[in-house]
Amino acid sequence: MDDPKDRDEERNRLVDAWQAYGAEFSVFVPQQQPAPTKWDPDVEEFDDKGRVNPHYLKHWKFLAQTKDFLRERYAKYKILQGPAVIFDCLIRKFQPRIHNKSREDEHGNPEFFEVQDCYEWYEKAIRMDIFEWQVGFVCRSNLCERNWCLMHRRNPKKIFPVDIFSLIATFEGIPVATAKTQVGRWFGMKLGDFESKGVRPSTRLRRKVPKKEIMAVLDRYKIVRTQHVSALIAELAGVIQGSELVEWHRRMFDGHYAFLKDRAADNLYKIKGPAVKAYVWLLIRQEELARSTRGPKLEVSDMELAEAVGVSKRTACTYREELTKLRLVTTQEKKGSKSGELVITRAKY
Repeated sequence: MDDPKDRDEERNRLVDAWQAYGAEFSVFVPQQQPAPTKWDPDVEEFDDKGRVNPHYLKHWKFLAQTKDFLRERYAKYKILQGPAVIFDCLIRKFQPRIHNKSREDEHGNPEFFEVQDCYEWYEKAIRMDIFEWQVGFVCRSNLCERNWCLMHRRNPKKIFPVDIFSLIATFEGIPVATAKTQVGRWFGMKLGDFESKGVRPSTRLRRKVPKKEIMAVLDRYKIVRTQHVSALIAELAGVIQGSELVEWHRRMFDGHYAFLKDRAADNLYKIKGPAVKAYVWLLIRQEELARSTRGPKLEVSDMELAEAVGVSKRTACTYREELTKLRLVTTQEKKGSKSGELVITRAKY
């Protein structure tokens, strides 16, 4: 009669062998088996310059290699280790956690609430599959509150599915053009440009920050005492970091949104005081003035700053001095001033 222990050992060896086979040859359980419905897509392999069409790299035949690429690129996070095609979303590994969100109340005014940016939002959230003929990725999370993400299920502008280039850009907060270059380097291919209407994709990213939400925070903290500073900084940083990340160029303007760098939120913690109100207002005002190439440039006196952020002229002077010391603003003597009055001429990151 067979020894039960021997049968257990044999079963374990078979399981190990099956798992190794699945990892090596990308064999999946039937319910997760990616399969194309369009075997021979009409997609050109090369462009007219002899470079590989980046869309061709999405072909279903690159499924195993795409999986290997992700497994290797994100090896420290141990995704896609076995035959399964479901893995954790990595956006929180590369981008700041969000602490606050806002919604409009019955009067159309923004109200803020705290959110718990936790691991459960991202656990096993991403599914890799073949959609018709191309390898793509979709988000499965019902808990995530990053509604601006282009993979988010409740985002009316979501992309379904995203390709390998957009997946990396979404995770790491980098431009799609940069992701394309890195993917091509791993595959040993020189990739051509994405199809476009004569516009080269931007390689810079900014947060599309609702001005209404920023102004609501500034209005709520008109009077800032020491015990309020941490909450003020957290709310301003939350609005910035919780805003949609978009590709940006110098002539991109919007009356309802400011396009700010992530570094703006980092600088708030560097300032560590109520002068953050002045800094954020200056960044937004500078962008508004830049909209007109022939209009006035930033030139803010202490009195103008005081009126803008609701403080005394003396306090505004203190804010200017603090921001100057941190090299977050540039000042110069006001033209025609006999008293040597200084004005802020540039807000910096």
